[in-house]
Amino acid sequence: MILTGQLHATHHKAHVPLTFDVPAGTTQLVVRFSASPQREPGAFFDNLISLSLFGPAGPRGARHNNPVWDFAISETAATPGYLPGKIEPGTWTLYLDCFRVLGAVTYTVEVECQTTPIAAQPAFVAAKTQARGRGWYRGDLHAHTLHSDGSWSIADLVAWARGRHLDFMTLTDHNTTSGHAEVHGLAGDDLLTLGGMELTTHWGHAVALGVTHLPEWRVGPVTGQTMPMLAADIMAKDGLFVIAHPMSPGDPACTGCRWEYDDMRPGNAQLVEIWNGGPWSDYNEAGLAEYRHWLNQGHRLRATAGSDIHGPEGGVGQVGFNNVEAESLSAQDILQAVHLGRNYLSSGPRLILQAQSPQGTIAHMGETVAQGSVFHAEWQSQDAALTLSFVDAKGAQSHYSIAANAAGRAEFAGAEGFVMAELRDATGRLHAVTNPIFIN
Repeated sequence: MILTGQLHATHHKAHVPLTFDVPAGTTQLVVRFSASPQREPGAFFDNLISLSLFGPAGPRGARHNNPVWDFAISETAATPGYLPGKIEPGTWTLYLDCFRVLGAVTYTVEVECQTTPIAAQPAFVAAKTQARGRGWYRGDLHAHTLHSDGSWSIADLVAWARGRHLDFMTLTDHNTTSGHAEVHGLAGDDLLTLGGMELTTHWGHAVALGVTHLPEWRVGPVTGQTMPMLAADIMAKDGLFVIAHPMSPGDPACTGCRWEYDDMRPGNAQLVEIWNGGPWSDYNEAGLAEYRHWLNQGHRLRATAGSDIHGPEGGVGQVGFNNVEAESLSAQDILQAVHLGRNYLSSGPRLILQAQSPQGTIAHMGETVAQGSVFHAEWQSQDAALTLSFVDAKGAQSHYSIAANAAGRAEFAGAEGFVMAELRDATGRLHAVTNPIFIN
């Protein structure tokens, strides 16, 4: 079966459906796709088309922004990005997800329905991580592999996490959960592996943490869904919804990367990724400012960090990781602590914020205290000389100079709205920031 057609600039940010029938008895579905030109004459960027597949029973995965378009799925195996499972007879739909179409693009799709028996494939067996009890755990909440647009395998990603001595890591490939079984098979007592997905849409990205199903990610006329509706569905199924890199560069360099949902700024979101990528960047600074703007509006959002690593060329230098105070090193307890804001984000220094109310009760990051409380920041730095600042609804307040390789404690009173603590170097680069404590 061969399908041909042409895309135009009017298809930019559209989902173009191509339907085909699969007969009973099909054991393996093979799809071959080609499109040209790769880049329009005089254009600075390539056309960017991804393929997502839907069977009669629902979604069967995608492989966002990967140079290999061809794929195959059977009951026991599938090309990375796609989900193995029964090949149901009936009407299937291949969507051409047009993330960037800058001119006329001619495409050809060849669908082959094979009926030869498929040998059983060995299944990944989930490994267990021994719970260590209550404590501080350091880890990553955003990473990619060749199951989407990464350049390395899941095994390489897990090895990198172990090399950074993380306690936990999370696989969040774009619009697919196809790598979950493998990443859970590579866990151990030294490393907890978590599953997630990055909802990658034409107008913004969001990290869905703790999802075990493949959630709907397409917004707009093709589904009739809005982003608040997708977020509500993920949270209703015990997932965490995180607005990812809200102020990152957008079109045309990174189509859809900047958060542009006017109905969700922040809407029903509960978490925002304010530290994305490696060392602190200008777009992270803008994201932090937007996050604090939302806090000033009364939204009680918690903050996360994510390496957003795509291969061995990334993940170097002062990457921001999540330092989480959890009841145990388990998926449930780590995600619950992140949901509550019981974490600080850091490229190295330790930075913990607490508050004591006038009645003497203690509040932790993510919690709420009464007006008139006193805030305490404790730090331990192995970096160069830094400056500790308290930040509330009025902006940066008390500042303390910290020598290299120092530890200490400072306090702040008279705050309004919320309080966060942060550590910056002489250039203004952030090295650590806490989640807020809110003032009632």
